Amino acid sequence: MEIDQQGLALTGATEKGAALFRSALDELVYFKSSVLSTLDKTIEENPGFALPYFARAYLDLFMTEPEFAKRAKNTLEELKTKVDIAKLTSRERHHAAAIEAWIGGDLRKSARILDQLGLDEPRDILALRIGHELDFFAGNKRSLRDRVARHLNAWSPSDPHYGIVQGCYAFGLEENGQFERAEEHGLIALSVRPDDVWALHAVTHSFEMRGKIADGLRFMNERSGDWAEGNLFSAHNWWHKSLFNTDIGDYTAAFEIYDKAIFNQDSPKIALVLLDASSLLWRLHLQRVPVGDRFAQLAHAWDALASDPFYVFNDVHAIMAYVGSGRIADARAVVSRLEQYVADGHQDTNNYYNTVRVGLPLAKALVAFGEDRYETALDLLYDVRENAIEFGGSEAQRDAIDRTLLEAAIRSGSSNLAAALASERVNLNPNNPYNWSKMAEALRLSQALERAGESDARSRSLKDEVRRSLDWREPRSSAASTACPFQN
Repeated sequence: MEIDQQGLALTGATEKGAALFRSALDELVYFKSSVLSTLDKTIEENPGFALPYFARAYLDLFMTEPEFAKRAKNTLEELKTKVDIAKLTSRERHHAAAIEAWIGGDLRKSARILDQLGLDEPRDILALRIGHELDFFAGNKRSLRDRVARHLNAWSPSDPHYGIVQGCYAFGLEENGQFERAEEHGLIALSVRPDDVWALHAVTHSFEMRGKIADGLRFMNERSGDWAEGNLFSAHNWWHKSLFNTDIGDYTAAFEIYDKAIFNQDSPKIALVLLDASSLLWRLHLQRVPVGDRFAQLAHAWDALASDPFYVFNDVHAIMAYVGSGRIADARAVVSRLEQYVADGHQDTNNYYNTVRVGLPLAKALVAFGEDRYETALDLLYDVRENAIEFGGSEAQRDAIDRTLLEAAIRSGSSNLAAALASERVNLNPNNPYNWSKMAEALRLSQALERAGESDARSRSLKDEVRRSLDWREPRSSAASTACPFQN
């Protein structure tokens, strides 16, 4: 019987098929661009071996788009022509059931199935890594941490994927506010493999959430050879670097990253790429930074993905692009599709509840913001932000909601609420200059000019600290063209 890196049985695998799958498994957990090609070779070489089909289907489901979900379904159907699922091992049947649930839109059920599998097989790295990703997509931030914690003691430093487990734990810790421990575990992972881009991503998050901008930029600059190109996660990590640049007012650097590494004419027109682009441009839009024709080009790319609602996180980011480009009618069209989707009733999917509780009111708020109806946007956003975790994504990604809420409060003249929201930000993250600049704006609304001046001074001082720390100006990006996540 052939086995994987952790000694788990690979049912139906030939010697060559097992070797190829072990390579594919490494490529999957380290986000290597060759993973799909290797999986396809494995399936061609060893068509009666189930696990490569499961891994292939999972990667298509990662895309959070209906067309890719159809591909995943086709992959599973192809497997059923080769093997009898009922005769597979319990581990393999759990993977098949998890994929079926995900294809059907029940992400939380899929995540639970993989959690159950983990109780029996805590060293199944495919189940652990996919389950971690499902927790992210489903907005289950506690499970992002605790799923990994439940099985952490089953792994030792000598295990081939020990670093992957540490990196996943680091991200779960960060999303639950344990930033120092996140940095610690992320660095453990990077000591195992410096090119562990998920672990690097977790450490970068920890710097961002603490306002350690200079440390974050230095960390990313010094390790650029490990993450900046040659993997499926490079564009998203470039996005993180651009957030540091944006918050210190270096918009030239942010635009350079956007144009070279996040979105351009050669970028794959897929949701995972487009939503990072929308998110960055929207932040700049909120700060009244001119973005040229970038919003228009991005909105055109979103046009090609227009479909019945599938993952509302994507729909909301499409609306950001439409509003930013002045295409309010198209933004309203997305809202109408979401309303019809809810009216039709899709209660068997997580997306239905996420749309009702978060996505639809958020979509309406963005349209109201784009139409200068700031009080309406404010009311909608204030109500929805308490449930925003259900929306999926990370704390950094969902910060766009809070930034829009604060900006709506300022632009509507709601001085007391604006000051209160800005106070939240400066107390949670006092090292971020953006937060202090917004505090200054809020205080000026209520004519607290002396305190506004002090907040402005604090913002400038923090920016200067970053510049001095990095011997400003920081090195310009050598950003490569956007990678194409999970596509051949």
